[in-house]
Amino acid sequence: MLPGCAALTLAAICLSLTSDGDTANRMGPGRTCRSALQADAELSCGTYGFGDLRHLCPAHDAAGGCRATEQVTVRNTGPGAVYVTVIHGPRQGERRQSPETEIAPGRTAVLRPGHGRLLFDITLRGSGPGPKSLAVVGVR
Repeated sequence: MLPGCAALTLAAICLSLTSDGDTANRMGPGRTCRSALQADAELSCGTYGFGDLRHLCPAHDAAGGCRATEQVTVRNTGPGAVYVTVIHGPRQGERRQSPETEIAPGRTAVLRPGHGRLLFDITLRGSGPGPKSLAVVGVR
């Protein structure tokens, strides 16, 4: 791996770390995905920021179990336009990628895996220099 790539990957990882204990991998409002990668490089927000996207789970002490995520509303909190894709599929091991959705700075987008599908990931990329950032504002 090139030294520059390692530094950019480390920057993306460090910007996404949280310290909320057992909820560290639970996706929900307020979670962020930030990328300092070069223009046009994609970052996995499921891995670096949002946590597990497949299921919406209540707090560990709440009644009820997990259910499949139906939609995620995200806001572009960065200074430039970003492009996101939804990685989805009917089951583990079978994945499809949606067309890219452009989100202008300060705007929101509702991302859905489709009926009967699991949401595996949301990827983030930008076309220009500078940080890219998405925040989860709603989950259903």
